[in-house]
Amino acid sequence: MDETALNKENERNARKENLKFGWGGIIGFFLSYLGFVLVIGFILGIVAIILDGGMEGYYTNLLMQSHYTLILDALGFVIALLLFKKVRNFLKSAFSLKPLKKGKTYLYLLLALISNYIVQFLILNVFKWEEGGSQIDTFGLESLSDHWFNILLFYFTFTLLTPIKEEIMFRGLAHKFLDVKYSFWIGLIVSAVIFGALHPGHFLSAMIMGMIFVGLYRLTKSLVVPIMLHIIWNLYAITGMLAMLEII
Repeated sequence: MDETALNKENERNARKENLKFGWGGIIGFFLSYLGFVLVIGFILGIVAIILDGGMEGYYTNLLMQSHYTLILDALGFVIALLLFKKVRNFLKSAFSLKPLKKGKTYLYLLLALISNYIVQFLILNVFKWEEGGSQIDTFGLESLSDHWFNILLFYFTFTLLTPIKEEIMFRGLAHKFLDVKYSFWIGLIVSAVIFGALHPGHFLSAMIMGMIFVGLYRLTKSLVVPIMLHIIWNLYAITGMLAMLEII
């Protein structure tokens, strides 16, 4: 074994020693997160039905809108993070701000943004493997209120809250856990496939996007950078969809 390979092996062994939880911990975290989302959703659903007089109405429909659902989802995720100290400790090193002081970080960010745009353009417009407007139906945007507060909340949810949550979940936890425990490539493939599967109608483009995010995380060693890319991309995508519907 040459010196470079030996150093990498020693680094991986050191990282494994710092992994304070195993499969039981990571599965327990995600099950708790899903459980909190279901419980919170159930409670708020009952409250909405009561406010609507025992039938489907304004508050029930409001709760079912995509951005309110994502807020509930993020709330469940935050509660789970607060309860699982080992998960928080595992994530601490992933939020370094040092890469933001390096010029090459912004070059990586620009290249990742361009790469993602090219991939999306090829899949949606050239090969037409996926339907670009399908997310309008998925998110129920046609019935979205154009009230300024609702639009502001929609933007906050999709361009800030969701990118942060998804990067922590898929790159900070799923990828990093598998990377430390097994290998970088297993972490890359599994996290990207799950990310793609959770974007109905856009599995391929979302999967490749997930790989780009992992690559950016790998190069910069900080979740802050892929979070920035995710925010920029969602801002571009959401603005495009709302403009298409003439909501903005």
